[in-house]
Amino acid sequence: MIGSKLQRRSVRKDSLRIEALVVPPLENNVFIVYEDGSDEALVIDVAMGSSQILQRLKELGLRASLIVNTHGHTDHTVEDENLRNATGAKLAIHELDAYRLAVSDEAAVSLGISPRPIEPDIQLADGQELNIGQSTRLKVLHTPGHTEGSICLYEERTRQLFSGDTLFANGYGRVDGMGSDPKAMIRSLKKLLELSEDTDVYPGHGRFTTIGEERPWLEEMLSTKKGRT
Repeated sequence: MIGSKLQRRSVRKDSLRIEALVVPPLENNVFIVYEDGSDEALVIDVAMGSSQILQRLKELGLRASLIVNTHGHTDHTVEDENLRNATGAKLAIHELDAYRLAVSDEAAVSLGISPRPIEPDIQLADGQELNIGQSTRLKVLHTPGHTEGSICLYEERTRQLFSGDTLFANGYGRVDGMGSDPKAMIRSLKKLLELSEDTDVYPGHGRFTTIGEERPWLEEMLSTKKGRT
């Protein structure tokens, strides 16, 4: 859906703070993650929201130290360089999607843009932990299917999951594009179902949800696949 109005929501889970911005024109969810008592912030999926993110960082008195892409599609990464240059933050993406920051894709065509190739500072791997503040640990979960290097970020202490385009409310990411893999997506969704029912899910598009809310349709869908991987 094409939109034109910025939306914003603030979430607090114990000492963890999440600022969620819905950025036009493709209604991307972008996130600023930080911890009470710290001025350090991690940004997830800049999309076309670099100016809005910078404004919110300023309002909150935060400095971005790391930018993380959940995957390499242009609608999530197009203004990475703008934010990196403005903040000095490091740019991270899974090692299998790093090449995507240097190529055009379907999202670039739909947006009518030709992004400049860039290089990440950090190539992420499954199981890696990203630290924010004193007690926030975001674990990298490699969840291929939408792209080869799609990831989710999971904060176990507060049970918060940033799912990118792997899992949505009542759906999951497309598996018909370059580098997509339907079988890999099934494996990734099964992996996410291992998380607790009360895990909050923050997808790359659409409303927030929980693992418990998504479990019924996911289990039904996965059962029709008869466990094929």
